[in-house]
Amino acid sequence: MSKPHLSYKGYRALQKMFNMNQSDPNTWAMMRELPNPDQILRKAGKSAMVYDEIARDAHMIGELRSLRSGMFAFNAELVPGGDDAASKKSYELAKSLMASKPAINTEWMDIDWHNYSAILRGFSVTHLGAFEKSDNSWLPSKIEMWPSRRFVFTPDHELLLRTKENPQGEPLLDQRWSCVRHMPEADNPYGIALLSSCFWPWMFKHGGFKFFVQLCERFGVPFPVGKHPIGQTDDQVNELIEGLAKLITDGIAVIPDDSSIEIIESKLSGEPVQKQLIDLCNAEMSKAITSQTLATEQKSGGARAASETHAKRAGENQRADRALVSSYRNQILETIHQVNFEGGEPPKYIWRDKKDINLDTVSYVRESAKIIPVTEDYAYKTLGVPKPQDGQKLLEIKDDGAGIATAAKQDFAATDNNHTDVTHFDEFDQATHTEITKIFEFAKGSESLDELKQKILSEFPNISSSALADVASKAFELEFLQGMNEANTAEINND
Repeated sequence: MSKPHLSYKGYRALQKMFNMNQSDPNTWAMMRELPNPDQILRKAGKSAMVYDEIARDAHMIGELRSLRSGMFAFNAELVPGGDDAASKKSYELAKSLMASKPAINTEWMDIDWHNYSAILRGFSVTHLGAFEKSDNSWLPSKIEMWPSRRFVFTPDHELLLRTKENPQGEPLLDQRWSCVRHMPEADNPYGIALLSSCFWPWMFKHGGFKFFVQLCERFGVPFPVGKHPIGQTDDQVNELIEGLAKLITDGIAVIPDDSSIEIIESKLSGEPVQKQLIDLCNAEMSKAITSQTLATEQKSGGARAASETHAKRAGENQRADRALVSSYRNQILETIHQVNFEGGEPPKYIWRDKKDINLDTVSYVRESAKIIPVTEDYAYKTLGVPKPQDGQKLLEIKDDGAGIATAAKQDFAATDNNHTDVTHFDEFDQATHTEITKIFEFAKGSESLDELKQKILSEFPNISSSALADVASKAFELEFLQGMNEANTAEINND
C-alpha cells in the first residue's frame, strides 16, 4: 500500500503542534506554579485552608458522616487482571498488601476516605514510602495520606510538592504518588472542591448566628423597664439600673420605693428571620455536598416521591465518587505490578453493590448467547461475578430444570383420600383429568362464581388465589362451550 501524498503545506500542518498553556495570552504560562483558580476563594480572599473550618460545621459534619457511611455500605473486591502467571502472582501480591495495614495506626478505610474526600477539596494525594524487598517482591514500606495544601499544579497539570528547599514546588516521580481529582478542567487542574461552593452559605450562616443570639437574648426573656421620677440624680438612676440587671440575672432586685418596674414580654410570632437564613444556608450546603435537601427543605406533600428521587440521586453520586477510591488503589497496584513483574496485567480494585443478582442482566446475557457468541469474560464482567481461579472451591447448586427466572413446576396428583393439595400449582393445565372433571361438574351445578368458588375451596382448601381464579374462569368457559355444542348438535339433528 503506497503512502498518501502530502503537499508541503499539509506536511507543515501535521508537524505544527500547539501547546495549550504556552499559547495562553494570560501570564500563567510564564509561571511554574499555577495558583488555584477557584473564583470563590480568590474573591473572598481565602485559601484552601478554610475548607477545614467549613467541614467542622455541625450541619456539614452530619452530611460528611452520611457520605462516609454510604461509601462503606458497598462491597469492595480485588479481582485478577488476567489468567497468565504474572497476572495471578500480581493478584496474590496485591492481596497480601491489602491484608496488612498501610501505615502505623492507619487503616485502609482511612486512606479510602482521604481519597474519597477529593470531592470536597478538589484533589487528594497519597504517598508510597520506600520500597522494601520481602519474599523476592518489592512492596512500599508504608502508604500514607498527605494534605493537599502541600501540593500545587503547573499549567500543564503536573503535580508539584512544596518543600523547604523549593517552596514553589518540585516535580514528583509518578511511581511514588497517586493523585485523584474531582471534575478537573482544562484551565483548572486542581479540580472542583464542593466545600468551596459551601463557603458563602457557611459565612452567612455563622454571621447570622451572632444576630440570632442577640435576638434570643433580647426577646427570649421578658424585658424589664424601670421608671423613676423626674429630677432623680445619676446615682439614683444607676441604682435602678443595677436593680434591673439583678432582676435579669438573679431573679430578684431592690429598687427605691418611689420607682416602678414594668415587664414587657415578647410578642413575636412565626420563625425569626435569622432562623430562616440559617435553614436556607444549611439547605444550600446540603445541595452542594449530597445533591439533595430532603432533610432540610421537605415541608409537606410529595414526601414519598422526594425520598425516591433522593435515593436514586444519592446512589448515582456515590457510585461516581467511589470511582476515586478505586482509582487511587489501582494506581498503587499498577505501580507495584510494574516494579515486580514483566508482562501480565495488574489486579483491579472494584466496588460491588450489596444487592441480589439482577435477573434482567442474567436474561440479557443468556438470550444474547443464543444469538451471537459471547465470551465467558464478558459474562463475568457484565454479571459482576469474579471469575473463579484454579484451586478455588466452587459453589454447587442442583439444577431443578426450572431455569433462572421460572418457578419449579410439580405434578398435580390426588392423595389417597382424594383430597388434593394444590399449593404448588398455579396453572389449570397442570391438573389431572380427575380434578378437571370434578371442577367441571362443580361449574355445571353452580349458578354463580361465588358458589363455584366455595365448592372448589371445600375440595381443594390449599389452592392459591391465582389458581382459583384461573380454574373457575376456565371451568365456566368449558361449561359454556359444551352447552353451545349441545345446542348446535340438537339443531342439526332437528334439521
